[in-house]
Amino acid sequence: MYMTTSAVEILAQIKREAEETGCSEKELIRKHIQQRNSRNLSAFAAKPFSERILLLPQCLRNPDCPAPQNEEGYICQQCSPDCQVNKLSQEATRLGYKSSYILPGGSMLKHIIAKTQPKAVIGISCEEEALLGILLLEKYGIVAVGILLTRDGCYNTTVNLETVLSVLSLTQ
Repeated sequence: MYMTTSAVEILAQIKREAEETGCSEKELIRKHIQQRNSRNLSAFAAKPFSERILLLPQCLRNPDCPAPQNEEGYICQQCSPDCQVNKLSQEATRLGYKSSYILPGGSMLKHIIAKTQPKAVIGISCEEEALLGILLLEKYGIVAVGILLTRDGCYNTTVNLETVLSVLSLTQ
């Protein structure tokens, strides 16, 4: 993913702080994300659903997912009612979100933003991807909320569905 100067500085600051305090970098990144989410939540809620997009990581798909991939990521086939990607994509559609995307990696973010020009983004990912995504979106003046995976590792990951559904449906 493209890193802004502030992203590089923040990651360097986190690394130094982790070394000085003995806290893990992961935990410090989580704190940064929580702070930014707290700051962005009311602005996110103020944006209409039609101006929001949902970004899902490809690792959240079922291991046997048959979704084909194109230049905008994977295309959900809605083949499994138990699949978290399917559930979240369908809810975003039901609410009237501009779109949802299943991304194979964070580098696609700039392409998606340029194409859809959202006013708000909710993204699900691991810690570092979430922080970098939020920072990049802030640079573009887009309100971002990052929701962290509850089990990460780039394969067979999970997210707290209730948390995501709650944020998806936020309004003022």
